[in-house]
Amino acid sequence: MKPIYPILLLLLLSASVFGQAQSRGVFLQKIDNTGSSFPVQIEVDRPDGVYAEGDVIYATVTSKEDGYLYLFYRDADAQVQVLFPNEYERNNAIQRGVRVPVPGPGARFQFKVGKPFGHELLKAVVSKKPLPFINGMVEAKFNIAPNTLVASVNDNEGNTIAGAMARESEADWAEHEINLRTVPSSGGSGNGNRPPLSPGTGTAKMHLILAADISSSDNVGSVVQSDTYNLRELIENNVAGGRLNIIDLQEKRSGDQLTKEDMLQAIRDLNVNSDDAVFFFYSGHGAFDSVAGQYFALASQGQAFRSEILDAMKTKQARLSILISDCCHNQHDVPTHLRPPQSRGRQEIKGLRSLFEKLFFEAEGVVDITASEKGTYGFIYPKESREENGKSKGSVFTWNFCKTLEIETFASKDWQQIFDSVRDETNKDYQKVFSEHIREGRVTQTELIPHAFTLP
Repeated sequence: MKPIYPILLLLLLSASVFGQAQSRGVFLQKIDNTGSSFPVQIEVDRPDGVYAEGDVIYATVTSKEDGYLYLFYRDADAQVQVLFPNEYERNNAIQRGVRVPVPGPGARFQFKVGKPFGHELLKAVVSKKPLPFINGMVEAKFNIAPNTLVASVNDNEGNTIAGAMARESEADWAEHEINLRTVPSSGGSGNGNRPPLSPGTGTAKMHLILAADISSSDNVGSVVQSDTYNLRELIENNVAGGRLNIIDLQEKRSGDQLTKEDMLQAIRDLNVNSDDAVFFFYSGHGAFDSVAGQYFALASQGQAFRSEILDAMKTKQARLSILISDCCHNQHDVPTHLRPPQSRGRQEIKGLRSLFEKLFFEAEGVVDITASEKGTYGFIYPKESREENGKSKGSVFTWNFCKTLEIETFASKDWQQIFDSVRDETNKDYQKVFSEHIREGRVTQTELIPHAFTLP
């Protein structure tokens, strides 16, 4: 979408407000913040995230802290614009807990869709302190690599967006982005003149529950957050925002530590249609009981058995239930009274057809995968290998799961084929990273092989 036109309604102008200033120097630098102390959420008025030429985009942003709101847009040509604030609305203050519409009632501008068309991205950044030079910018539009937001923009004094962010602590700003798709109009202009959705798109949604057992009381608590961040980023970059419902238990849990009840309640609270997919992801400690099977060994000293989570998911009667965990799978029996009742039999996946669409919106049944074979441990990356291209890698299995799906984005593979690739890449990466540790006897496990409980 280039340009999005902030239309001056009072004067009925159609020219882009972003076309009136000289361009500024650019170098590529992604803005992300995984260490924020507060969440931000952006939503749009189209549940499926699809807009046609002439349509107007209405966004709503909610922040859990007071601050200053900035909206960035990356179009199908990888052009990025600062949409808000703009010359028609300079006041970008946002109050905690208040849903802020942009444009708001009586606004003198709109975000109107134009060429080119394709997959696009809208990103909200809330900073606890204003970023003065962005407030004064009239244009910030430039070429960057696809799937990257936001690049750094130099003003005449050498300031950059990323530089301004870097001067703040991570806890002082937060961001959230949503994927959109723009298409040519079927005739006429304005909202209501959208063409039929192309094959593969529809009303089915994915409900993604992220359960990272984040705790300062053990050695993995600070790492597992990276697993949920990496998975969330992968899904958000490949599933249109209107088809995605994310529940992050770091934000929704009842207390300071994750509990089994937090997990089960999150599943109970889902509003699931029969054509939806429910995807539950856990990262943390785990083990297996010789009678009741694998369980998640929580830092809160409780156990959440895999069968309990899966049975709760099945009660939602979704088209597809996906349970993936990154945890150990070594034997550690629990007292008899802590074991759940015998679990019901699992369904089987009936068939799949294309990557993200095939895996998450066309598959049926149950996908049940964990990070390691029975009797073995899952692993986080050692400190010297924990980052790649400035991103925290977290755990070996989850990193390779996300990387495989990203590499295979345009492949036509089913869950069995994807699992085979993830299994091979996980073990290969583990043996490469831990070769010295294994050779010197610091680690005795020579392989890390993910295990599929249920696959076709």
